[in-house]
Amino acid sequence: MARTILLVEDDFDTQHPMAELLRLKGFQVITASSAEIAFHQAQEHQPDLIITDIVLPGKSGLQLIYNVRSDAVIHATPILVISGCEASILQDAQSVGANFCLPKPLHIDDFWEVLEKILISIEEPWFAWQSESAKAASASPAVVIDTLLDELDHCASDGERDDVLKRLKERILNLRPNNEGGLRV
Repeated sequence: MARTILLVEDDFDTQHPMAELLRLKGFQVITASSAEIAFHQAQEHQPDLIITDIVLPGKSGLQLIYNVRSDAVIHATPILVISGCEASILQDAQSVGANFCLPKPLHIDDFWEVLEKILISIEEPWFAWQSESAKAASASPAVVIDTLLDELDHCASDGERDDVLKRLKERILNLRPNNEGGLRV
């Protein structure tokens, strides 16, 4: 059974391609162009994930997040914010209940990585591809550290940043000189 994503975006030139891309990846996609319509659709369809912009006609995406978190039935639905708003607004989105926030313009690799993290966090991994960080786990120490530093630059939440910093610290501390003067992991 296909997972359902509610995509809330008022710009058709953004909404349509993203919805089609998600459909090509096997998701059922419901779209809305306002917070009010999105909230009613979320109540009716109970999606597995809500992806929303912040700047919407009428009520904002912040109000949508607040309403979802206040609803007894859909309050636990993961929410991903994708917005061109300044960082303080994205922090506000997290404070009212967004799981992750990504800035516009959207980098598609970051999008897939965060989407995978959200879906794994609800304990139902349903992606067939590996994230770049998983692929890098078997790479050389320098590649792994570079990958983690890149992840650190793109963290969407404080929790994600703390996780990346912890993995980076562990990786650096596990580097020990071997007998030939090189590094071993």
